[in-house]
Amino acid sequence: SETVGPGDAYDKMVDYSMRLTWSGMYAHAAPWNARYFGNANRSSGCLGMSDADASALYGQVRVGDPFEMTGADAKGTVAEGNGYGAWNVSWADWQAKSALK
Repeated sequence: SETVGPGDAYDKMVDYSMRLTWSGMYAHAAPWNARYFGNANRSSGCLGMSDADASALYGQVRVGDPFEMTGADAKGTVAEGNGYGAWNVSWADWQAKSALK
């Protein structure tokens, strides 16, 4: 990865960091990777943005807001429990787990 130098790949301070999953996916500013935005996936699993885009998104979202990534490289819905909310569970599955049956 070109996102960090040698050593611990996650030992880097980034601006406008928003945690998306418990397993470590974040959306954040990644100006060092700007030449790849929209062309290649060159991150270590995060969604990197310009400082301006990350600042704008950071100013609009709140904890619990749904976040959906689309495109050819999208890998689908994260596993249940790997995030801050339960919007990735279908309504039928949600009802099936209810104590109110």
